[in-house]
Amino acid sequence: MERVMAQASDVARAKRLAADVRFGQAPREALLAYKKVLADPEFRAFLERIEPRLIRYLRGAPGGWQALSDPEGKDLLLYLNPLPGERQLRAAYEVALEGFLEYLEAQGYPMVERGTGWVKVYVSPKAPPLDLGKAWKAYIEQAFSLEGLSARLLPLLNSVRLAGRGISAPKVSVPTLGARDFLAAWYFANLLSVKERLAWRDQEIRRLEEEVSRLPEGSERSRKLRELEKRRQDQEKELRKYGEELRKKKKELARDQEKIAKQRSKLEEQLLRAKPEDRPGLEAKLKALEPPLADWALNGLAEAAEAKGDLRGLWVWLDPESPEAPGAIQRLKPYLGRFGPLAKGQLNTAVGNKFTKILEELLRLLSLSSPDAEVPPLVSETPFALHLREPGDKADVCYGCGRPLDKGKLEASKLVFASPSQRLQSGSGQDEPWVCPSCAALALLSPIKPGEGSVLVRVGSYGAPEAAKHFARLLVTGTLHVAAGRYLLLNSPQVGKKSLAQALGRVVYALQALGQEVNPRVLERFPFYLVEGAQEIPLPPRALWLSHVLQRAFASRPDEGGEVNRPLGEALRYALGDLPWHALYTLARRYGRVADRLSLEDGLVRYASLLEKEVGMKENTDFPRRFRDVAGLTGLLSAWVGEVERQVGRKTQEAKRAVVKLLDNLERPGEFLYVAAYHLDSTQARLYEAKGAFFYQEAKRLLQEARGEVREGEDGSSRFLVVSQDDLHRVYAHLAERYPGRAWEGFIYEVRLSLASRFPQYIRMEKEG
Repeated sequence: MERVMAQASDVARAKRLAADVRFGQAPREALLAYKKVLADPEFRAFLERIEPRLIRYLRGAPGGWQALSDPEGKDLLLYLNPLPGERQLRAAYEVALEGFLEYLEAQGYPMVERGTGWVKVYVSPKAPPLDLGKAWKAYIEQAFSLEGLSARLLPLLNSVRLAGRGISAPKVSVPTLGARDFLAAWYFANLLSVKERLAWRDQEIRRLEEEVSRLPEGSERSRKLRELEKRRQDQEKELRKYGEELRKKKKELARDQEKIAKQRSKLEEQLLRAKPEDRPGLEAKLKALEPPLADWALNGLAEAAEAKGDLRGLWVWLDPESPEAPGAIQRLKPYLGRFGPLAKGQLNTAVGNKFTKILEELLRLLSLSSPDAEVPPLVSETPFALHLREPGDKADVCYGCGRPLDKGKLEASKLVFASPSQRLQSGSGQDEPWVCPSCAALALLSPIKPGEGSVLVRVGSYGAPEAAKHFARLLVTGTLHVAAGRYLLLNSPQVGKKSLAQALGRVVYALQALGQEVNPRVLERFPFYLVEGAQEIPLPPRALWLSHVLQRAFASRPDEGGEVNRPLGEALRYALGDLPWHALYTLARRYGRVADRLSLEDGLVRYASLLEKEVGMKENTDFPRRFRDVAGLTGLLSAWVGEVERQVGRKTQEAKRAVVKLLDNLERPGEFLYVAAYHLDSTQARLYEAKGAFFYQEAKRLLQEARGEVREGEDGSSRFLVVSQDDLHRVYAHLAERYPGRAWEGFIYEVRLSLASRFPQYIRMEKEG
């Protein structure tokens, strides 16, 4: 602990000096005393933000320098906005906070200390005074720019299906004009996919008409005619559906315009007679009645609604390359190529009324001449006040952060929550709760949006996120996974008609993916949590480690032969349930061999030490000792089973019958030895260390505990342990005292699974005949 604190102090001091170097307060030679700190990911990431050339300078400079100067600036205490309780929004807030702190570091204000709800930022003497409000606005402008959202949100839209049937025209807050253009381009790309689908069906109809015209009467021509008729009906149905909904939308907008005109007229009359103190309120109400769609959008939509049949007028009007298209539509042309096939299918354009809602929202976005929402700063020099709210889940407050909804509200969508429909305690059914514009905007900024086939994992603790963020960025490189801060969005591949996350279960898939893809040392370094709705499910390091060991030892993959590997899923559930021998047996039975026995042996040794560390110190349980006892007795018994196997001939049906018979008689040593005596004349067997060092050492330990004679020898280059009949009786008696009564039955059952896994070829072999 002291070493970790000293290292954190060195990193903070080095960051302060680097800021002084940035602003000319100190020479760059002052950093040479901290060259060794360059190995720390937090300091290295800071230098990459503030001045990458300093990294090259420190790497090339010789070591052994003494400190030349001390930091002369001051630490500024900043308070962080409390994180929401809802986990997905909590992740969005945290991603925004970390992004802003990284932005401050890029400007030369390093974060040197942090705690729960606060951070300290260093301000160098020659640095400009830190204006938090101005810095926050600059960060929001950068983060919500077209390029910022393309870097954060676009990879998610292009790789993860957020909803199986598409999202229904989400209305989102727009904090910058860059966000307006990004969202409008995305909506537009989804609408143009309808045009592409209709054009493709027209081509299919023409192709079928040509084929039918060349075919003689017969079954083939009849089949083509039926297919042609089906295509025509589908095309007519879809065109009719869109046309009807467009006309409905035109009437609806006309009614809204008429209603707004009456309200404006009434307010204007009141404004003429109003007292001076009442005028600001009336002017604000009048401004709020501005129509959401510009005149060009209303006129174009009305003309498109009047078109009959093929919607050709609508597509000409929405063609970014057509001179007849409005300038706002033409402006989106350079951005459309960024959206891939999956992103263009995220919105539910196939339903008529949702198609028109998406079109209306596109036109609303393009009608905006200024942002329609403001995201308040999440960092302040004074503590944040906690808002009082009315009790109950029907109170007029944001479902995410709990603030009053006095500055506008939006219905939650898939861009805010993974499951936006919530059943409120005082409601009779499911509703989309209201969220404030700030929460909606921050949720949009975050690329963490679990969809179908993806799971959300949090890495590390809240106190020291930099190393966890560095690991998350490295993990997703070259994969379809998404990283944001300390969060990982693990996107599972499709196997058949389902994703792996759906087929295996979200917790099991997270265990499988992390065990397969993460460096085993990282599995021990960081805690991992599966974020599921409003809760975080811890993924124990011992279960993650066992997942890694089993997949590597058996060369197991989650999808094999185009199908889901159900035995692997079953084994990982056993791992989560602290049933390691069940997990091992499940895969041994599935494969009938161990692909990498050395990895298995080393992995079991480390698993035993993790059990001692995690379970032995925190819980009053004998599980760690029990695991080692099972391994020890397995080792002693495997010596005898190996002798029987060698005597009758390996990999034969006779060997299988003998091994299975021995496995069925493990409860008492006399019965086991009686069965073995059918094939052996000797009263002792040898356990070779080369066949399993972990089992060898645990067998030796059990012999010592049972006061048996430990006799070791060497046969060539391999060491062996002599296991006599008397040794087995002694060890059995010793263990029977440790696991009395019904506990003995469970213990022997685990030994049977473990021992069978040592001879997987026999539990996998086909039956006789």
